Amino acid sequence: MWTYLETFLLVFATDILYIYYVKAVTDHKIWRATFWSMVVTFTASIAVINYTENHWTLISSLLGAGAGTYIGMRFIKKNNGV
Repeated sequence: MWTYLETFLLVFATDILYIYYVKAVTDHKIWRATFWSMVVTFTASIAVINYTENHWTLISSLLGAGAGTYIGMRFIKKNNGV
């Protein structure tokens, strides 16, 4: 059960962090984009290991991706007036 929750949280976090990465790239912030790309790769890599070992965790991954993108976009929109 822990693997499903872990995978959900990792992909949830990855999607939120990816939004910050895209924003840094859009804003031409080289070092900030570099940092976010490393963090995104780290969290995504752990999630990939989880659902490679247990394909059923893809369901948790999909749910985490949807929730992470939704929450991340709402947060960015609220705080940056996008």
